[in-house]
Amino acid sequence: MTDGGTAVRVATRKRRVMLSLLALEANRVVPLDRLVDVLWEGVPPEHARTVVHGHISALRRLLGRGLSIETRPPGYVLGIDVDRVDAHRFSQLVKAAAERAEDAEAVGLLREALALWRGHVLTDLGGASSWHDLATPWEETRLAAWEAFAERLRRIGRPAEAVAGLREELGLHPLRESLAAQLVACLHEAGRQVDALEVYEAVRRRLAEELGLDPGAELRQAHAAVLRADTASSLKRNSGWSPAPDSGRRSSLGSDRCCHVAHRAGRGHQRRHCPPSA
Repeated sequence: MTDGGTAVRVATRKRRVMLSLLALEANRVVPLDRLVDVLWEGVPPEHARTVVHGHISALRRLLGRGLSIETRPPGYVLGIDVDRVDAHRFSQLVKAAAERAEDAEAVGLLREALALWRGHVLTDLGGASSWHDLATPWEETRLAAWEAFAERLRRIGRPAEAVAGLREELGLHPLRESLAAQLVACLHEAGRQVDALEVYEAVRRRLAEELGLDPGAELRQAHAAVLRADTASSLKRNSGWSPAPDSGRRSSLGSDRCCHVAHRAGRGHQRRHCPPSA
């Protein structure tokens, strides 16, 4: 997008790669050798540097005067307000959320940060291993932001709001235990114990089949919390206990029975020591 807000289309893949790399390194010099290495996977053609110069010239014409690509040894630098680059805006919001003590404020910042993502990082430029190495840290930060978002929502009693997003991310990263642990915890705290146990079991089975591993401590703890709640609920149901309908009344089944038996035995004088009847 130009400085005036006009959307522009970068037609060729190599130019999109170059502009993306310059934007990710906004206001920092990207060496020419690095551009060449990313564009041709370490096997550049004979005139690779000349080709890069040609692509840079084309990008300058396309972007106009609002965005400057300057030549600065040993390469090029894109001069831009970092707030105009979604990746950098995302990083700023995540950092600001981490610094907030108030969970509700952090939730708002993280929600705004995650909304900047439209699919996975640089998906239309994927395929090359060097590009994958560049994108991986951003993807890791995005997943960590989802986990932080879920944790903060749980603290303010709104775990259900994170469930759909966590499910989607776990579907794409099925072996990420920290993500699974947050989903199990959110489902459990939203009252969906059966779903929480199913998620745990699916991840446990996959870890065993694909990696030969048992779940780690974080995921085991989330699972244990669900089991403890299930056990406590079962014990309460099986005991037949239920709270009195009016906590302000002192009568109970035991005391009523005591007074009733005493009265029938002819010891009516003892009733004055018993709680009043309902």
